[in-house]
Amino acid sequence: MDIFTKLLTIATSLAIAFGIPLLTFLGVQKFFIEPRYEARATRRKYATALYLACKELSLHLAQTLERLNTSGSRVGDAMKKIPNNDFRGNPAWFTKDGYYTTITAYKIAAVSAWLRTYQNALLFSSFPESQSFLNDLYSRAQNLKVAFSTGTCLWYYYFDAIGERLVEEDGSLGSILPFAKFCGCYAKDGDFRLFFEQLHMYIWFLGNKDPKYLETLPRIQQSLSELIGLLERRNLLPGFQVERPRAAMSELEKALEGGWTGGR
Repeated sequence: MDIFTKLLTIATSLAIAFGIPLLTFLGVQKFFIEPRYEARATRRKYATALYLACKELSLHLAQTLERLNTSGSRVGDAMKKIPNNDFRGNPAWFTKDGYYTTITAYKIAAVSAWLRTYQNALLFSSFPESQSFLNDLYSRAQNLKVAFSTGTCLWYYYFDAIGERLVEEDGSLGSILPFAKFCGCYAKDGDFRLFFEQLHMYIWFLGNKDPKYLETLPRIQQSLSELIGLLERRNLLPGFQVERPRAAMSELEKALEGGWTGGR
């Protein structure tokens, strides 16, 4: 056997000895490790968005209830604004006189939107961790929908629908309309605006201090707390606190009294 044949034999042996384990490792990485990592990254990415939406809505509703129970507060009147009737073609209305009812509607719809987006992202995952988490997420989402819809005009499946309307239509998973675009759609698109009218009816009943509607708030807060707790227990997001100041609605009146001549 000549030198060349010996070298070829040695090279073949080394390729068999090291190549098969290497290919096995690459296969495990491609078909097992990477998909698991991606599934984990998906759960973490949407957890942050949903967590923020839930915290924002929880803080907003807590402040709203406190102000509704405060003597002399005008937040109830602000919540009884009806966009389709009251904005009268003025886009600035949604960030001035109509701000409180508009931001309340947006925060409720944003929680629904991120829930729908999160659930859809996990729906076809083949990994047990994702499926187990999806079951828990659906359970908490159902509790929230029941809290909003029982005995109210904000019906169970309508809660899903308002979230679906907030999801961006460019086909990208995990993107919802920001508040500025939401206001723009309200101002320019009558069909879009009317689609959310029933949500504003729910907000109107809250502003009118209807006991049946006010009784939904503690149940909603409990459901939001359970969703937040689920995300925290699964270690899907870094620990941080969300704090928001109250909207100073009285500043609009102050501006008018001081001579402001812009739109309302």
